[in-house]
Amino acid sequence: MVLYNSLEKKLKLLPQTALEEISSYVDYILFKFTTLEKNASSQSQKKGFGCLKDIPCKMSPDFDEPIEEFAEYM
Repeated sequence: MVLYNSLEKKLKLLPQTALEEISSYVDYILFKFTTLEKNASSQSQKKGFGCLKDIPCKMSPDFDEPIEEFAEYM
């Protein structure tokens, strides 16, 4: 609580433009920490089959064909 009182006293001494800048910075900090919490909770969920189905990925038609460079090993 002492910290809040100290901050309040300091904020009262600042001009309006500085208060607007501080307000923007506080918004940024809130966004950063809420995003970190969301990411932490979403990472704890296990991924299963089909989790990458929405990622655009195209494979060439000959993807499963043997690679010529490895012919001598086969």
